[in-house]
Amino acid sequence: MKKYIFIIVLLFLGIQNYAQKNEYRYFSIKLGYSQGFSGQPGFNANKYLNTPYGDMQLTPSDSYLGFIPGFSGALYYHFDFTNDMAGVYTGIEYNNFGVAAKYETVNGVYSMVEQHRLNSVGIPLGVKIGKKFYDDQRYFFLGTQFNYNISMKSVQKPSWLNTPSATKLDANEFQKTSMGFFAGFNWMVLNVALVYYPGSFFNKEYINPDLNIKPYAEQNDNMFFVNVSFHVPLPLSTGWVGTKSYKLKRFFRKMGL
Repeated sequence: MKKYIFIIVLLFLGIQNYAQKNEYRYFSIKLGYSQGFSGQPGFNANKYLNTPYGDMQLTPSDSYLGFIPGFSGALYYHFDFTNDMAGVYTGIEYNNFGVAAKYETVNGVYSMVEQHRLNSVGIPLGVKIGKKFYDDQRYFFLGTQFNYNISMKSVQKPSWLNTPSATKLDANEFQKTSMGFFAGFNWMVLNVALVYYPGSFFNKEYINPDLNIKPYAEQNDNMFFVNVSFHVPLPLSTGWVGTKSYKLKRFFRKMGL
């Protein structure tokens, strides 16, 4: 394993060195916040909540907008065309995001907010379109991303308890991979994207071995995320950032970036 990591690092440094000789090929980093939106799941006859008065049937709350905050980080490699008006990019991206839902008891006395948070690593493939966008870093982009989902955690927040409960899902309870589609714009260091996942993160065919039920059969598809990120080309000290601000250039050089 160490040998492969060493080879990858060497290739990375070699590509970066070559990219610095040509402004149309360069790395960039992105760090940002994501806000997820998802529709409420359908009614599941096997969804119960252990309340102070015993187990009670739960129904999805129609008035609740399922949203959950998250964050992401990415390293991209850009191949801008020589006309400086179009290009493509790829790389590796980490996402911590998820979906949320609210359930209520039939009598409306008790409720529970349930969040499912996913950790995933993805490979994006994007297309950039703009007008002489290298100097200003202003362009529109769209593309797709293949994700490998590492783990998922469930957090339940009952209305009568101050402390939520968290559970790590078994690997069979969620999808190992997912495919998303995105579109957005980049303005200087601000990157805004709308991401759409047409499927579900859950394994709807999963059967709980203890209860012999499908707990995720009614989970909703079609999930949307709005990502707002800080996005800059590399290297920070001598590249695009350095040409925009001498103070930032000095700071990044002191940091060794």
